[in-house]
Amino acid sequence: MESTAQASADADENMRLAVERFRIKMEASNRQFLQDRIDEIEAMNLSTEEEKIDKMKVYWSNLTDKPNDAWMATAPPRIARQCREEGNVTRLTDVKTLYHENMDGASPPKLLDEWRQMYLDTVQTVCNEMAFRDEEDNDFEVPPCHDLGLFLKYASTVQDPDFRYAGMAPFEPPGMYSQETPDISKYRADLIETLRLYYICEESFLDAYMHEDLEVRVGLQTGIGAKYKMAGHATWYSMYLYCRRHVEDSDHSHKDWAWRVVVSDAEGVDNPMTVYGQKPRFDSIVEFLDWYSSWLEHLDMGQVREDVALNCGEEI
Repeated sequence: MESTAQASADADENMRLAVERFRIKMEASNRQFLQDRIDEIEAMNLSTEEEKIDKMKVYWSNLTDKPNDAWMATAPPRIARQCREEGNVTRLTDVKTLYHENMDGASPPKLLDEWRQMYLDTVQTVCNEMAFRDEEDNDFEVPPCHDLGLFLKYASTVQDPDFRYAGMAPFEPPGMYSQETPDISKYRADLIETLRLYYICEESFLDAYMHEDLEVRVGLQTGIGAKYKMAGHATWYSMYLYCRRHVEDSDHSHKDWAWRVVVSDAEGVDNPMTVYGQKPRFDSIVEFLDWYSSWLEHLDMGQVREDVALNCGEEI
C-alpha cells in the first residue's frame, strides 16, 4: 500500500513539474518568436510606429483594436485583460510585454477534487459504454484515465496562441465547465450527454484520421487546429485514445492497451506524420506537454512566411 501511495505521489509531482515546465517554455518560446519579429521590423527602418505595428499585425492581428465597453463588462477576466492591453498598444516595443491569455499555453484548472473525480468516473463510464468490442471480448473494460486526472489538477487545457499560423490543435478535455451550479448530479448528466453526442470518436472518424498502426477501443476528440484561419481549414486533430500499436515495435510496451494522446493530420494522409521531430502519439500527458512546447526548436521561418501570406493575403 505504501509503495502504491508513493507511486501516486510521484506521478502527481511529475505532472505538476511537467505543467510548470510547459508553461515556462511556451511563454519563453512565444516571447522569443515575437522579439525576433520585432527585430526584423525595426531593421526595416520604417518612419512611424503605426507602420511598424501594421507589420506586426500579421502575427498578432488585434493590436490597437479598442474593445467594446459593453462586451468587456461581461468578458472573462483573462480575455478582458488581453483585449484591453491590445487596444492600448501605441509602440511596437509594447508587444514585448503584452499579455495574451494563451501565452504560456495552459489554462488554469477548473475542477475541485470532488468534481474532478466525478468527471473521471463519468468519462470512464461513457467510454466503457461506447467502446468497440468483438464478440469474444465482452468482458473488456476501459480503465480510469488517471493521467488525465492528474493533468486536470494543474491545468484545464493546452492552447498555443499560434502567432506563427501553424494550426496545431489544442488539447481540451471535453466538458470542462466551471462549477456554476452546486448540483453535481446535473453536471454529470449534462456531461454524459455531451460526451455521447459530440466528443466520442466515431468509427468513421477514426478510419479517416487515425494513425495506421494504432488499434483503438475508444477515444475522445480533444481539439481541432485551423491553420488557415480565414477559411477555417482544419489542419490537426488531437485525441485522447485508449489504444495500442498493432505492429512490431522495439518498445514492447507500445503493444499494451493504454490511454494515449494522439495528434493526427486532418488531411488524413500519411498518418502518422513526423511533427516537431517525432510521430505525435504519447504514452503520457507529460510526454505530450514536452513535445508540444518544443515547437521553437523545429521552427521553419520559410514555412511561417508562407502560412502568414496565405492567411493575410500579403507577402512579408
